[in-house]
Amino acid sequence: MIRRAILAMMCLLAAAPAAAADPFVPNDPFYTSHQWYGDVLGLPEAWSYSRGSADVVIAVLDTGVMTDVPDLAGRLLAPLSSTGDPPMDGTANHHGTWVASSVGMGVDNGIGGAGVGNVSILPITVTNELGGNASYDLAQGIRMAADAGARVINVSLSTLTYGQVNDAAEYARSKGALTFMAAGNSNAYNPLTDYEYLVFVSGTDRDDARWDGGTVGSSWGPYIDLAAPAVDILVADPHNANLPSGYGTHYGTSYAAPLAGGAAALAWSICPDLTPDEVLGLLTSTAVDLGDPGWDEVFGSGRIDIGAVAAGAYALTPEPATLALLAAGLGVLAVRRRRRSRRQRAPNR
Repeated sequence: MIRRAILAMMCLLAAAPAAAADPFVPNDPFYTSHQWYGDVLGLPEAWSYSRGSADVVIAVLDTGVMTDVPDLAGRLLAPLSSTGDPPMDGTANHHGTWVASSVGMGVDNGIGGAGVGNVSILPITVTNELGGNASYDLAQGIRMAADAGARVINVSLSTLTYGQVNDAAEYARSKGALTFMAAGNSNAYNPLTDYEYLVFVSGTDRDDARWDGGTVGSSWGPYIDLAAPAVDILVADPHNANLPSGYGTHYGTSYAAPLAGGAAALAWSICPDLTPDEVLGLLTSTAVDLGDPGWDEVFGSGRIDIGAVAAGAYALTPEPATLALLAAGLGVLAVRRRRRSRRQRAPNR
């Protein structure tokens, strides 16, 4: 009864418009100069609701994450590995660090650029040093992430078969997590099946078109769920000699997937009680429709709008005064139930 009452109250609140807030521009120096996609995704609007919570964990299943990235300081969790070998530290293959930083760089910490939110990052090694992977290790990594409490699981890798990966993502969904996958960079049609529990994200360019880089570009097909920017994405890397500032830009759906996952993490930062299906519903229903009307094989439900996702999550969050009234009402219900119970147990006189 109490659960139904809470859900009913939240449904009423969700029907009301979210309070307007002034956009927030962070003090990270590379945000305004390098992160063109921030305004496209509505990040300043999203940050007016929340700049993320360290209680929300994004698991990055990749090649490990460097521990000395200043923009990730204090939010990197102890690494795990699903390969049977110790976790990699990200220095042999930098891909995992780039992916983690694209979504997790500190927002408004005065250095570098800004990720989507100040969330915690759980690195899970699922590859060898060359970036090669086995589907079994990806599946095991997803299960490990879910068991560790991750709400968002990001896999910016392709693999040979996806059946057991999808099964692992179903398990993760039952534990409260969403699994995001990069669509691939073949610049070609991919007939991959639409797996129910894997959220595949394709890549867009500066013009909100499919990213087409000639020899590489965003893959597309019946499996695509969402789209996100995939070109000139800012990443942090203190060990790359070609990036003397410790930052640079990269391209690929490897970065589109974590941007979409970051939108989910921000929604949970605002309203932790949302279910995975509710968060996915926010992402798809607020996405900017590109290409053919409605869902299509290039953009899925559309390019993510993180500002709209944040507003939707906020609309589902009860105000403190409402929570107090709800608690008081539930308290009255509890007292009445206890009185009824005592009357039912009392002997007849």
